[in-house]
Amino acid sequence: MQNLIEQIANSITNSKKTVVVTGAGISTEAGIPDFRGENGIYRKLGEDRVMELIHIDSFRRDPERFYDFYRKHFVYSQVEPSKAHYILAEMEAKGYIHSIVTQNIDNLHQKAGSKNVIPVHGNADNFVCMNQQCRLIYASEAVLHQDDLVPRCPECGGILKPDVVLFGENIYNYMDAQDNILSAQLIIVIGSSLTVYPLAGFVRAFDSFTQDLVIINKGPTYMDHAAKIKIDTNTTGAVLEQICRLLAQ
Repeated sequence: MQNLIEQIANSITNSKKTVVVTGAGISTEAGIPDFRGENGIYRKLGEDRVMELIHIDSFRRDPERFYDFYRKHFVYSQVEPSKAHYILAEMEAKGYIHSIVTQNIDNLHQKAGSKNVIPVHGNADNFVCMNQQCRLIYASEAVLHQDDLVPRCPECGGILKPDVVLFGENIYNYMDAQDNILSAQLIIVIGSSLTVYPLAGFVRAFDSFTQDLVIINKGPTYMDHAAKIKIDTNTTGAVLEQICRLLAQ
């Protein structure tokens, strides 16, 4: 593996624009369950059932049912960034990476200090009022402590929704994510099997122009065949730490 780590460090050194794409795998190291993993809720409850419960139509039709499920399975207020999150923030501060495009809603990249983060599925640390004449945004600390199961806007009384993309909704920051990935010289995918679109499609489109694709993930991905370098690991933080050390030499 050491040879592969050295190759990644060299690729970053030679790249004029490196963009990191992250998925759930980077956050499992911080203690957030992998929903599609062996003990994840997709396996336990069935993916179709989960998709129905966290669909925008379900939220609108029965917010009590939605929040009963959401509060049990999607609230991780005590989780702190992992070593991998902190090292990526350090790499950005030192100019080694340009941006992070993430599928994750946990806000851990931002908490770790990364500045140029493009969260395509939103940010669970925020809640937005669904009243179109209001649309105020609140931090989760204030919202989740409300006594009522379904939180409401203190200003207008409208129902608050987690500021995340539910099934049936369009992703956030579509053009920013696409432009950052397609204009990169090097893409490093971390903790994603590249099955969720449209982000996986952006990476596929990038690969049609260049071979500078690096994948760091536990298990296979749908783009392993196209990767210049692939590292299979469940200790992403340790791998990034070694890369960062080599870059500093």
